Amino acid sequence: MNRHTQDLLWLQRLRAEGVERLLPQPSPPPKIFFKGLDQFNRGAYWQSHESLEEVWLETAYPLKLFYYGLIKVAVGFVHIQRHNQRGAGLQLRVAVSNLEPFLPTFLSVQTGPLRQESQAWLERLSAPSVSWEELDGLPRPKILLAVQ
Repeated sequence: MNRHTQDLLWLQRLRAEGVERLLPQPSPPPKIFFKGLDQFNRGAYWQSHESLEEVWLETAYPLKLFYYGLIKVAVGFVHIQRHNQRGAGLQLRVAVSNLEPFLPTFLSVQTGPLRQESQAWLERLSAPSVSWEELDGLPRPKILLAVQ
């Protein structure tokens, strides 16, 4: 079975059974995870993607899908920086889908606002006419941590 099919099957299970049942006590993320979040928040989306990918590569399902969702948000904004409308839309669509089972907060990440902002960017990119000058002036989302 290929990875794309596995992702879809695990997403279905997460939606049907719930994260709490399938991941009752997920392992705390390694330090590089927080480095990736910091990179994202500074607008270093490519570097964020690289850091988060290190975590993703070493993670088993279904937790792997949470990290993949964050990676796809970062890659979506790499494409936005490059003014690649199609690429950004494809990446953000996957991100929105993958983050959905992990709402509203997961592993201290406020996934609700991140998913909502990613969806708003996806809608902007879906407009018949995209003004990159306008989009370049808009604030980018931040990955916020829940107050402990």
